[in-house]
Amino acid sequence: MTKEQRIEKAKALRSQGYNCAQCVAMSMTDLTGIDENTAARSVAGLGGGVGGQGEICGVIGAFAHVAGMLGDASPKGKPQVYSTVRKLTDDFRQRFGCTLCRELKGRKPPVACNDLIFEGTGILHDHFCGDEA
Repeated sequence: MTKEQRIEKAKALRSQGYNCAQCVAMSMTDLTGIDENTAARSVAGLGGGVGGQGEICGVIGAFAHVAGMLGDASPKGKPQVYSTVRKLTDDFRQRFGCTLCRELKGRKPPVACNDLIFEGTGILHDHFCGDEA
C-alpha cells in the first residue's frame, strides 16, 4: 500500500467517525496482521487524549500500538520497541510542537484532528515502509 493509499484509508475511516488512534492503527492492519475490528477495539480508549482526557494524542497511542505489533514482544525486545516509539513521537513533536491533545486543541487556531491523523499515518508509513509501494 502506498503512503497516499494509507492516508486515504485513514480519511475514509475518519469520515465514518473513528477516533484518531483508530484511524491510524486501522490504516496499518496490512502490516500488523490484525483485522480492522481488532485494531479499532484495541485502541478505542486512546482517542481524545486517552479517554477524552486531553492527555497524550491518540495518534501517539497508535504509534505505540503499531510499534508493539511489529516489534519483538519478548522482554528483550522492549528497548527496540521503546526506541521506535520515541523516534515516531519525535517526528510527530517536530511537526506539531507537542504531543498533548489538550495543547494541540488549545492553540489558536487549534490543530485539527484530521491533520494529526493524516500526518501521523504518513509518519508511520515512512518509518515502516520507507519508499515501498
